[in-house]
Amino acid sequence: MQHKLDTLTKLAYAAALDAGKWSSFLQACSDVAGGGVRTCLTGYDLDAHIDLGARQFGYDPAFEQTYADYFFERDFLAGRMLSAGAGQLVTYGDVWRDPALRRTEFYDDWVRPQEDITGGCSALLFKQERRLFAFSGSIRAKDTERLEAPWQEIVRHMLPHLQQAFEIARTVAGAEIEKKALVNVVDPASAGCLVVTRSRRIVFANQQAETLLETGDVIRCDLRHRFAFASETWQRHFSAIIAKSDGSFRQPQTFSISNSDGKPPLTCRIAPLATEELEYRPSGILFGNEEPCFLVTLAGRSDSPDVAVLLCETFGLTPNEARVATHLAEGLSPKEIAELRGTSISTVRNQLHAAMGKMEARRQSDIVGMVTAMRH
Repeated sequence: MQHKLDTLTKLAYAAALDAGKWSSFLQACSDVAGGGVRTCLTGYDLDAHIDLGARQFGYDPAFEQTYADYFFERDFLAGRMLSAGAGQLVTYGDVWRDPALRRTEFYDDWVRPQEDITGGCSALLFKQERRLFAFSGSIRAKDTERLEAPWQEIVRHMLPHLQQAFEIARTVAGAEIEKKALVNVVDPASAGCLVVTRSRRIVFANQQAETLLETGDVIRCDLRHRFAFASETWQRHFSAIIAKSDGSFRQPQTFSISNSDGKPPLTCRIAPLATEELEYRPSGILFGNEEPCFLVTLAGRSDSPDVAVLLCETFGLTPNEARVATHLAEGLSPKEIAELRGTSISTVRNQLHAAMGKMEARRQSDIVGMVTAMRH
């Protein structure tokens, strides 16, 4: 048995870093117990923006759906588990000794139709105001005598290892994300990086990004912890970029953020995040599989020459023409440039036309290419 428990321990640590292994871990737990245990691992960490959801093995998908849609609020087993302390086993047999519970809708319409899954036990890994994880397994009544003891042994053995696995996953995943985000940043210690879903849900933020969110001068989050820029112009630009996640958005895009309060400008970089590119794949912890994720980096500009000044010196552009050209290279549309500069779109188009003539550019994309070359 000890050898099998050691195997489960290795699978737990591997699953914490690779979402594809959670199913294998939960199935292995059932197999080691003797087969027939329906296993589940669920939880969240609001401060770390982790939403594990419910990872399950052995349950009929139809019953999983009805539980999520209806029976979740009627599950008194979960209530008993939540009333216990972290690390304390809640055995379902003890709960079901109350005859009145077998006359409830939860028993009649959800527990009994699944071959009377009244055996098993569960335990909380963490029980904090903003952090909650649970590990559980349900057993058919006819299998309880055979499977109850080995299942409880598995749960007791795995509790400290699952707690440690989640701690490691948080640390490693965050470090890998920051390493990928800050590789080309001049001052990584002051740069903020976030992972945001297409629906703008924040699933990761480093300490610097959290500070920016709390300040609210550049980026903010609403009560549902969804990401937004303080400026409506930059928010529209950001939304337009991530809306292309159907396949047309593959390369990172950058634009500058100028603060009206005199603070140094920032460069915002948005890139599709493919977790398979990371040395460790933390998708089992930080990322769901239902929607794309984007890596957002906010960092101070490098000490490279002012491109607008170079444009004026090299091509004879006016300062306004040079600034319009740099904004175009940052990915802004003429309409967005007009909103940013507080002028009409006709003025912006005239300035772009003048810049194209002086730079001998046939199309606006030529300006983008030349500005990008000057920057690098």
